[in-house]
Amino acid sequence: MRKVKNLRGSTAAKIIAWIALSASALCFVFSAMGVIFMFDEGIYRNSKDETRKQWFENVSYEYGLSAVDDVRREQPAGSVESKYFKYGIIKADSLDGIDLNNEKSYAERNFSDKISLEDVYTNSVELSDEDQIVYTNGNFLTGGGVQLMYSGDDSWVSVYADRICYDEAKGVFVYLAGNEYYPVQKVETDIDGYGSAVFTYDTEKKMYLFEHTDETLTDAASAEGTVTDVALSDAADGNTVAESTEEPLTDAADGDTVAESTEEPLTDVTDSGMDDIANGEYVTLDMFDGTRMDVNHWGNVLLDGVREISMDEVDRVDSSEKNKEDASVSYTTHEDYYLDSNYTLWVNMGNTSPKTTYQMVVILPQNIGTDWNSTDLYVQANTLLNFVYSMRYTALVTMFVSFIIGAAAFVFLMCAAGHRNGTDEIVTTVWDHLWLDVFAVGAVLAEVFVFYVAAIFLINVDVAYLPFILFVTAVATLCMGWLLLLFLLSFSVRVKLGKWWRHTLCYQLFRKIGQFARMIWENIGFLWKVILVMLVLAFFEGIGVLMFFNSDIALLLWLLEKLVLYPLVLWYCVQLNQLKNGTEKIAGGEPGYQISTKRMTGIFKEQGEQINHISDGMTHAIEERMKSERFKTELITNVSHDIKTPLTSIINYVDLLEKEELHNETAQEYLEVLERQSSRLKKLIEDLIEASKASTGNLPVHLERLEAGIFMTQTVGEFEEKTKEAGLDLVIEKPETPVYIMADSRHFWRVIDNLMNNICKYAQSGTRVYINLEVKEAQVSITFRNTSKYPLNISSDELMERFVRGDASRNTEGSGLGLSIANSLMDLMGGTFRLYVDGDLFKVVLGFAETAEKETKEKIEEL
Repeated sequence: MRKVKNLRGSTAAKIIAWIALSASALCFVFSAMGVIFMFDEGIYRNSKDETRKQWFENVSYEYGLSAVDDVRREQPAGSVESKYFKYGIIKADSLDGIDLNNEKSYAERNFSDKISLEDVYTNSVELSDEDQIVYTNGNFLTGGGVQLMYSGDDSWVSVYADRICYDEAKGVFVYLAGNEYYPVQKVETDIDGYGSAVFTYDTEKKMYLFEHTDETLTDAASAEGTVTDVALSDAADGNTVAESTEEPLTDAADGDTVAESTEEPLTDVTDSGMDDIANGEYVTLDMFDGTRMDVNHWGNVLLDGVREISMDEVDRVDSSEKNKEDASVSYTTHEDYYLDSNYTLWVNMGNTSPKTTYQMVVILPQNIGTDWNSTDLYVQANTLLNFVYSMRYTALVTMFVSFIIGAAAFVFLMCAAGHRNGTDEIVTTVWDHLWLDVFAVGAVLAEVFVFYVAAIFLINVDVAYLPFILFVTAVATLCMGWLLLLFLLSFSVRVKLGKWWRHTLCYQLFRKIGQFARMIWENIGFLWKVILVMLVLAFFEGIGVLMFFNSDIALLLWLLEKLVLYPLVLWYCVQLNQLKNGTEKIAGGEPGYQISTKRMTGIFKEQGEQINHISDGMTHAIEERMKSERFKTELITNVSHDIKTPLTSIINYVDLLEKEELHNETAQEYLEVLERQSSRLKKLIEDLIEASKASTGNLPVHLERLEAGIFMTQTVGEFEEKTKEAGLDLVIEKPETPVYIMADSRHFWRVIDNLMNNICKYAQSGTRVYINLEVKEAQVSITFRNTSKYPLNISSDELMERFVRGDASRNTEGSGLGLSIANSLMDLMGGTFRLYVDGDLFKVVLGFAETAEKETKEKIEEL
């Protein structure tokens, strides 16, 4: 296992795998090409003799075309340089009734052997004098030989169009070839401020059908070039085209004289140009003379969707009778013609000459040798035949083995991607830090570029140069394969790192859009007014643009401006709202709140940071205050502990003195005073310590499920004597059903005890004291109400401060800590303590959450 892990991180192993994958890919591509070729040629389904006969028949047909061409042109025999080609040419519609062994039956033959129809290869071809037979270079493998280019009912020939002209008399663009004008069948041009115009020539009306579009024309034509000498094969119907031997198409501008238009205008054309001519009307271009649509104002024109040319390069001619020179040139009577991509004008001359049927009779050769350097197509075919039959199974095995090796090398590289010896972490490269989708698009564009460059090379290279073609194919295959492999390896590393989709530009864009949308939604309460105002403004602005500009470009620019401006406005409003919310939280009692300025910009970010500094200052001040309070609490606790030790000694000695038999009554009174005051001081110290622990949360809390009604009943028993001595009537109201709360029993009773002692000391004698237990919406409230015998001229908040007493004259005993301790204990138990003062009415409300038995058990288990 460790060896496999080390191998996965080995650089040498990766290089070897990369080389193996590249070599196997090349072997697979070329062996697959060979297998496909052999399947197409029937190598795997036909015997060697059957394939040889088929290939020799193909060679015989090509050689036979050359022999037929010699007979048709009455040229001497011998254009085919092959000692194996034994043939005869017979002029006849068929071979029925013809004696193949009679020499007079042949227009030409080069054999004297006795033959029968079953022993020879026969074929026929129908030719006229205008049909074209093309001789190509190369060999049998690359398709070299003789080809019949065109044949059929019509004869297509290339004509030499030496000039591109504009006939000012007719208002028509024309090609000038010899003494004939060929009207341009389609003229396209861009018109400033109007869009694009397309003029399609109608041969019957001899006018243009006008079509107007708002779109600007693209450069459908390639750069200007010349007419090739060899016509393109455009004969799906098998027509014969004469060979073009003319010079390149030139664009010489001679500056001919402009004559008046002989056409009647179709409508009154004002200076607005085409605005007065509707789509679908027939026009001649001279109708626009004198307007801003005048041909003289045109820039470039696109002719027949192929040739783009400047108007400065177009000759001006006049075919009217007033101009004798150009008037001698007439318009063509041929209506079927076109301009090809090589700027060659092809014209259908029709069936101008009769056709003759030629019968080929070829004796297929036997016992032919092999020679890769031979120019004889029979020898080349036999050589290739022996090679492919010897390699047909080898190619299959090579393809299969190279696929297995390549797949294994590919799997290893994918598994080893990102691994390095000496570390268990995935190691990334510079490619792994690119956005994955950007990397993918770049890789696809690079693949397309490599393929395009390779295709350009292969298209322009003659198939005779097979080694160069194979070399270019191999280089292109390697480059494209390496690009693809590089991307897949990077993808493998990203998958191993996890969450690979997050490192894509699309994910980041959608994430930003989602964050922006979420921020808009979170702040919609603040933004809806802004959005409403922007929509109203956009509506009226859009109407204004449509009314006063009426231009697609203006409307598009307006839309783009809104798409950019409105998100910015919303973004600024969101930042402003965040500042507003932050200041509200700080002002509302959260001094430590920090406004997130990570996504803020400009002045908003500066303002947010300043508010955060204010928040930091307030937090620091509060911390200092809390520290001071803590110090005060610790001081009280420490001093209380220090006082408690000698006080304990005093109490003990007072107790000892009381046990002595003192006969001095005055001393006995002093002891009673000492006992009473020492007990009072001890109670004060204990209250101080407990208040300190309760406020700092140092008291242990043991929550349990308690029935609040039991405590109410206990209160009546415990304080019955005290309330009677104080002249108070205690009234308790509670539900008949048990009410349960979560509380610490000891702390809860201490709260009740403090409140009842406070009531007994400060309540007005002869009044009632009410204690109510209520349950409302799962909330338990225990309310204590009494009438104070002292004027309550202080607020409820002040009463809960330490050492504050309702008895301003401080004539009664007490430390002023009872309410403060009760409040702190309620906080520790998770309850609430609310005190209300209304005149002489004193009311305290204790709040708890009602707790069911199941919930209580769960909370106890959690604790």
